[in-house]
Amino acid sequence: MRVKKLFLGLVLLCALTTACSNANPSKDMGELYSLALDAYMPIDEGLNGGMKYIAIDMSNLNDIDETDKKQILKYFEKYNVDVMEATYEQLKEKGLYDPKTMVLNGVLLRVEKTEISNNKMVIEGSKYRAGDGAIGTKVIIEYKNGKWQVSKADGTWIS
Repeated sequence: MRVKKLFLGLVLLCALTTACSNANPSKDMGELYSLALDAYMPIDEGLNGGMKYIAIDMSNLNDIDETDKKQILKYFEKYNVDVMEATYEQLKEKGLYDPKTMVLNGVLLRVEKTEISNNKMVIEGSKYRAGDGAIGTKVIIEYKNGKWQVSKADGTWIS
């Protein structure tokens, strides 16, 4: 009988510590990349002036599927401009680049590097408008108080 109570107590203790732990919060990659890329937007807001679209280069996004891509694109509709998945080359092919001024008609958001741990995600990338109108970015997202949130977003270089 004592062994049974001890076993039951251990099972209960294990269940409680696992349920209360933030050791492995779920990672909705669409949400995480949306938060990170959105944190680029207020950095050097001058690049956003008169933008006709937001293009997101998703070629370096880790562990995403088509549902995540749609989620990210939908998230950016709040800016009331066209939102698309495209690389720089694709934007030029679509005529969304002014060859006279050598400037995009919108902004291109890119991810260069992603580091993910249990409770933290660090993304380095860029917001691009032109060769002399671009910034490097570093965004840190952390799992705090039961949700993912941007804890830091900074420019790392400017052209």
